[in-house]
Amino acid sequence: MAGMPTLDPLIAPLDQLLTVETDNGVLFKICLGVALFFTGSQQDEKRQAVLDILADYRDLVGSELTWTTNPTTGCWKKLKGFDSYITPFDWLPSYGPGEWEFVYHGGQRRSDADNHAFVVLGKHPAHDERGEVSSLYCQFPIDFFIEREQKLPALLQRWCEKLKPEHGYSGFWLGQSYGHEDSDEAVILEYKFGQRFHGLQINDFTTHSLNLHRGPKGVDWLTILSDAWLERLGGLGQVKEQMGELPVLEYNGGALLRAGAMPQLGDNENPEVNAALADYRRVAEIIEPARIKDHQGIHPQLFGNARHEKRFDEAEYQAWLARFSLQGASNNRADS
Repeated sequence: MAGMPTLDPLIAPLDQLLTVETDNGVLFKICLGVALFFTGSQQDEKRQAVLDILADYRDLVGSELTWTTNPTTGCWKKLKGFDSYITPFDWLPSYGPGEWEFVYHGGQRRSDADNHAFVVLGKHPAHDERGEVSSLYCQFPIDFFIEREQKLPALLQRWCEKLKPEHGYSGFWLGQSYGHEDSDEAVILEYKFGQRFHGLQINDFTTHSLNLHRGPKGVDWLTILSDAWLERLGGLGQVKEQMGELPVLEYNGGALLRAGAMPQLGDNENPEVNAALADYRRVAEIIEPARIKDHQGIHPQLFGNARHEKRFDEAEYQAWLARFSLQGASNNRADS
């Protein structure tokens, strides 16, 4: 396939995989990500909460953002600075009923994956009334918070206090291209990344918004659950007891379950590195009764020379979502 990178994530060392670039530009970047799934996208207070979170993100990394979208047409606009083009602060407060979205990212080209991004989709009122979730996600470089006084868990606590998400997660992600994410090369490589690095979050927010009203996606370094989902797990007190020495960071409306001191990638090629995911497995066992089990696939069908390659179809993605569960772990051992 033209443009396929020479690196294979099944064999290449990690330090060579932080950025994957092909003839189509930057296809993937490993980054630190935050995802929040919420309802009430038509409510003024929810829209204001989104703007407050965007303001925080702008203050942290705004100078790194190079692309956004036209709020009416969705067409890409090159930025010469965050405020060089109309922003959601200008239009979202007065936006009428209906679906709304905006995108920012820091790629050199408009399709380039980057570790700076902020994307929100507010669902259509009809979908919102059915309880389907809107989504907000953002990305940072993996070392962004190391030298900062404020760390990501505290920042995320404040954001959850404002937005009151149904659930969410944060940890190491595979940041995607904007336009080549469904190419053969991207699909094949994303599947390989997901199979090798179980701590690496594999996302598809279009399908997540259609599915995650039925349950949280699964565990990450920080797993966010609203009070309603905590109650389905026996209540906050029981969850804290099950977490033991692992931190539970409360906010008004829910809590963050923290799987260890630092986010982990794991590595199925290195058992010693993979052992660092033990806290992820512990949190996964706690939230297993609530975790969604019937999420659809996230990859399109492949054709031609690629038709026999593995991808995250429905069965493979559901198996990947179960990778930290006892059943999933048994299946992974059987397949290895």
